Amino acid sequence: MATLQKLRNMGPLLVIFVGLALFAFIAGDAWRLFQSNTSMQNVGSIDGEELSAMDFQKMYEEYSNVVKFTRGTSSLTEDESNSIKDEVWETYVNSELIKREAEKIGLTVTEAELQAIVNAGAHPLLHQTPFRNQQGVFDKDILNEFLAQYNLNKENPEFAEIYKPAYDYWKFIEKTIMQSLLMSKYQALIQNSFFGNPIVAKSNFEINNSTYDIEVAAYPYAALKGDEFTATEGEVKSLYNEKKSSYKEPVEKRSIKYVSYKVTPSALDREELKNELNEYADSLKAGNEEYAALVRITGSEIPYSKLAWSKSAYPEEVQVRLDSVALNSVVGPIYSQSDDSYTVFKTISKTTLPDSVQYRMLAITADTAERLNELTDSLAKVLKGGANFKEVAKKYGQEGNDSLWITSANYDGIAIAEGNVALVNAILNGKKGAYAVIDMENQNTKVIYQVLATKNPVQKYNAVVLKRKAEFSKETYNDAYNKFSQYVASCKTLADLEANAEEFGYRVMTQNNVTTATHKIANLNGTRDAVKWVFAAEKEDVSPLYECGESDYLLVAALSKIQEKGYTNIDVLKPSLTFEIQNDKKAEKIIADMKGKSFDQLKKEANIKTCETKRITFSAPAYISATAASEPAISAAASKMQVGEVSAPIKGNSAVYVIKVVAKNEKADEFDAKSEENNIRMRGLRDSNRFLNDIVEKTEIEDNRYLFF
Repeated sequence: MATLQKLRNMGPLLVIFVGLALFAFIAGDAWRLFQSNTSMQNVGSIDGEELSAMDFQKMYEEYSNVVKFTRGTSSLTEDESNSIKDEVWETYVNSELIKREAEKIGLTVTEAELQAIVNAGAHPLLHQTPFRNQQGVFDKDILNEFLAQYNLNKENPEFAEIYKPAYDYWKFIEKTIMQSLLMSKYQALIQNSFFGNPIVAKSNFEINNSTYDIEVAAYPYAALKGDEFTATEGEVKSLYNEKKSSYKEPVEKRSIKYVSYKVTPSALDREELKNELNEYADSLKAGNEEYAALVRITGSEIPYSKLAWSKSAYPEEVQVRLDSVALNSVVGPIYSQSDDSYTVFKTISKTTLPDSVQYRMLAITADTAERLNELTDSLAKVLKGGANFKEVAKKYGQEGNDSLWITSANYDGIAIAEGNVALVNAILNGKKGAYAVIDMENQNTKVIYQVLATKNPVQKYNAVVLKRKAEFSKETYNDAYNKFSQYVASCKTLADLEANAEEFGYRVMTQNNVTTATHKIANLNGTRDAVKWVFAAEKEDVSPLYECGESDYLLVAALSKIQEKGYTNIDVLKPSLTFEIQNDKKAEKIIADMKGKSFDQLKKEANIKTCETKRITFSAPAYISATAASEPAISAAASKMQVGEVSAPIKGNSAVYVIKVVAKNEKADEFDAKSEENNIRMRGLRDSNRFLNDIVEKTEIEDNRYLFF
């Protein structure tokens, strides 16, 4: 049962490990176990195989619950929740695709393979489990002991309540390993199709073992006027068809125009806050000693602690005044424009304390006060007499308490529990080397402590700070809402949205490439309904008014463009296609003009820009400073030339170039056929990692999560 006790002690850690294993659970077959038999709407599909909203919700809840537990929180922000939803969806899709591909070729992972991995104990995930020996190494015997005990006692409700999470965690680990092994097997099949041979290896070595220094004469396309080189409709269409495969849009995209307005406090709202803080300032001046209660009543952003904090723990408007104000004087209200707030503060004390203190402590508890006093006095006497602290601490189950550190970061800006303030203060002010005892009030505990070392004495301050940000009133919000409503009512079309914005004092913004996977409009929280509207609207429709953000934003949108799934419309690409055709025609003219001229003649012509470029390699595009452009064609041309040779005109991305090789530099490396073949293979392996993208492109994937989540 020692293993079970170890698992009990590691309870919180187990859930963290569950998070590591969740990839397999949400991505594998587990979702099928929960699939409802009732007809339901679906969040998406893969080649027609649908995933219900209920099944996806269960995946999401499983994952989000683990994340919340590992972070020690009961809730997630909207951004965190959206991130988890995306991860669940992506993992589900990728896992399903790999599983399908593996089934086509009979690729599987067996229980025997899983057991072999467990027996070997080398898989990285195994070393993150609690089934480890005293050396911290995964031990299959400890795992087997736990599994045997669990199967024997799992019908016991009390036992199951404690240990079932650990058992479920292990099942997740198993699934994770099997899923990762299937992925590895499939990837290995692809990777092993890449290989090198001696001929390719030799050529590859010679190309990459040389660098070239060149002189460049560049004739930029920009030197010729674009209107002299026209592109006909037929030429644009021909180029579009030639490149059409690169214009594929895997999902529908929409563009919108929108106006968002942030409601802010009015001058009257700020004045009322200032007056309120003036009243609280009077309470501070009257000598109210219940500072913590006053801070809570006022809703101050800054907690109060009886501990002295570093200056940096206070707001900037307080920091700059701490040294100049007298003790017990009240300052404020002070307005801070940076965060639209008012602050009142009172400095209680100033003192010099160490920034860091090394100490050791022994906490003593007992059933009765008499027994507590007796035991504490006895242990304090023993320690003061020279007893070994480590041995005493070990006897009372407090190993590790023989060398502790407390720094300003442990308590600055934090409301430390009242019962611990006295202990922290005692340690900070303790005499080095001396044992002392402090009574932990209301905790039936006494602490024996000893200060071992102190570092960096600094000035510290105890101050009560009442800081509040200005907030808009209900009246202010209603005024903003009514004005925005009038604007929205005046906008029947997209043209109205743009034309009327200036009159109302608003600004129209653009958001392109909105997809069904988009979570936010205008980067605002609470805009899921607006996203749903975007995909239900017709072009130039205007949305209703949305209240969003943190209940502080108003939003209206109009649909400006629809790019349907498939291929990008030629009209959208026409400007870039026209520009490319114009450059092609400019290149033809420039090349014709350059022919028959020597390199020296070209360098003297008015439109020619010259520069030198050194250490060009075949493996990377050459950067040409004369045109501020990267030019792969120059790298390729230089690698085939001899020293002193001048190239024919080279059509580049930004200009037509003529280059002259002035030096060829050979690296000192010697040719190693096997090593070079392995390099070729490794480059192939890196390319093979894109195989999943290729599978996704060939699959019909529909993502309708925006309708539900």
